[in-house]
Amino acid sequence: MKVYSLLKLNRFVKNPRLKLLGLFILHQLNRRYLAVHFDPVNACNLRCKMCYFTDEDYIKKLRGTFDKNEIPLLGKAVLKNALKLQIGCGTEPTLYNDLEDIFKIAKHYQVPHISLTTNANLLTEEKLKIWIQNGLNEIIVSLHGIYQDTYENFMQKGDYHKFLNSLQIISNIKEQYPDLSLRINYTFNEDNFNELKDFFKVFGTYKINTLQLRPIQKLGNTSYQNFDMKEIIPVYEDTIKEIKEVCKKKNITLIAASSAKNLISTKNPQSIIYNYTYCYISPTDFWHKDFDWKNETYNEYATRKKISLKLLQNVFASSKKIKSLQTDNLNYNIN
Repeated sequence: MKVYSLLKLNRFVKNPRLKLLGLFILHQLNRRYLAVHFDPVNACNLRCKMCYFTDEDYIKKLRGTFDKNEIPLLGKAVLKNALKLQIGCGTEPTLYNDLEDIFKIAKHYQVPHISLTTNANLLTEEKLKIWIQNGLNEIIVSLHGIYQDTYENFMQKGDYHKFLNSLQIISNIKEQYPDLSLRINYTFNEDNFNELKDFFKVFGTYKINTLQLRPIQKLGNTSYQNFDMKEIIPVYEDTIKEIKEVCKKKNITLIAASSAKNLISTKNPQSIIYNYTYCYISPTDFWHKDFDWKNETYNEYATRKKISLKLLQNVFASSKKIKSLQTDNLNYNIN
């Protein structure tokens, strides 16, 4: 499944009512439309300065591991309706001992797109092959610095050479499994943005399919607190233009804000369907609080909550109601 083509389609359709109507039709036809985001363990092996794992008060509350015995219940509850499953959203999924079981259940329910987001410091060739054989389509690797000093400064406890080795492992495995996609997520701030001009000088030999450039977001009382963009804004568009040109030559999908004015989260019309499609799961959270996921499926929940009727009502709702459904979001272009 070309998940990025669907994201482009969502951006292409500007009319929010048309988006909701499309979702209503998918629901009526019992077609997949859920985007399931799953953190199986509330832990991380790194302490990245821009991440809430450096917020001491926050991580005191961030505890728990998803019960292996409940993975089949998770599958039955939502994966039959999942268009995609993203494993790893803000924690490090490779710390989860039963990761293979998640891939197996997702494959059993024929989830079209299965991705894993990781800092890649614990990645091994053996594990990666097992995950691919059990349905992994895409591996998303987090990066906060092009060069070693910056990388290890921002990704504390991270090992730059382990990271490069993991990229090589992925690139080598892609020769055997060419359908595996490699995406790199680069989170930038005023102290690492200028290094982006050297991205392909350092990483150009690796078999990258997608590159996402993400501005720093406030995630609590993190150890790095510079959220200013004043030094980035004057050079942002020229830098993105250069990267975009290289991505085009290399047939790499670039996900980035097209202009400096889009570096700040605002009410985004593209997000109007997220309340119905974005399903977050962790050891302590399971999407809607009133979803009895251990005893009912999403279809049963949707019938009980009259989701179909709500979607149809929203298609014809007032402009004020339509606007209230939008969430704060960054406005990315997919090139």
